[in-house]
Amino acid sequence: MTDNTPSVALEKAITQGLSEVTRERTLSIHAQQMGSGNPKIINFRGDIAENYQYDKIKPLPAKAQAMGNVVVIQGESQKTGQTGQYQILANQWGLLEALARLD
Repeated sequence: MTDNTPSVALEKAITQGLSEVTRERTLSIHAQQMGSGNPKIINFRGDIAENYQYDKIKPLPAKAQAMGNVVVIQGESQKTGQTGQYQILANQWGLLEALARLD
């Protein structure tokens, strides 16, 4: 992310259950999808989707950023069209899920 990117509010991040393994898997899968030229829309994880009105996130071209074991991307809400910073995680099936909006 660029230097003019708003600061990330990590207090909104979900950190339970994250590790170096989940971080590396998430970064790798995100890089693969972005490298394909056609990144997949990211859904919020099932247990928190209702909190975000079942919004879906379109990843923007910026590189994912790791802050400890939290992985942050820039994305666009498919409901509002607003861009923001989102925490993502690769689940056990290798799919990316959004966990929180951080800004």
